[in-house]
Amino acid sequence: MLKKIKLTFNYNHEKYENILEDPHNKIWVFSSRFITFLIVLFAFVISFESIWENQFIYYHELFYFDWFISIVFALEYFYRLLRAKNKISFIFNPIRIIDLLSFLPFFLGLVAIWDYLRVLRLLRILRILRLIKEIPLTAWFIKSLKDYKDEYKAVFILFLVILFIGSSFVYFTESNVVWTKFTSIPISLWWGLVTMTSVWFWDMIPNTNIWKFIWSFLVFIWPLLLALVSAVTIMVFMDNSKRQATQLSARRWKKCEVCNSRNNLDSNYCSKCWNKLF
Repeated sequence: MLKKIKLTFNYNHEKYENILEDPHNKIWVFSSRFITFLIVLFAFVISFESIWENQFIYYHELFYFDWFISIVFALEYFYRLLRAKNKISFIFNPIRIIDLLSFLPFFLGLVAIWDYLRVLRLLRILRILRLIKEIPLTAWFIKSLKDYKDEYKAVFILFLVILFIGSSFVYFTESNVVWTKFTSIPISLWWGLVTMTSVWFWDMIPNTNIWKFIWSFLVFIWPLLLALVSAVTIMVFMDNSKRQATQLSARRWKKCEVCNSRNNLDSNYCSKCWNKLF
């Protein structure tokens, strides 16, 4: 019994700073699922709280739930902070700043009533992105995105050039029209951005004949830009699939995360320390 408890709290100290970062540990699995559950539950609760009557009828229940979730997030944050080797880098890490803001507004609200602090609670939902990043399939996909950053950069620059030229042109052709809504280039850029994403913005429609003539060409160009983005993304998925197949085929044995010993593929537990193999 004591051996099982010891193995549960054991993790690779050389590779991970704390037990909540080791994806092969049962405590990491439990904490990840529990925090994900709290985030999903928080999304439902904050939607329920947005109903004006519920804020008064269920005031105490909502307060205690907010208190509980803030305590859990605070304990996790300070545990990671205490175990971090470089605490300055930990504090100023963008992900850790989101973790800090997920519980800090609640405690600040206890000493000062500021309405905008309640809005900061929505940052708790962003915490689920960290859990998604730790999934191996997602990590491989992010690595593939980095390999195709030049392709995405080229498509993005082409998108901005066509957006700026088209929006500026519609401004100069429509600025002299009576009661025009294209009163500036920034407003025209907003119209062009919404239109280029095929959402369309029917409250603002150009009226000059020359713009309608050019519009007939841009109607075909804009979907082509979106098709380019889709083509590059498909290449990323294909590269991600090849990487996954290569790593799975190259795996001839299971490595124990505790003692680093090699075991057969059909082994469920390490033959040396009896740690559960993944």
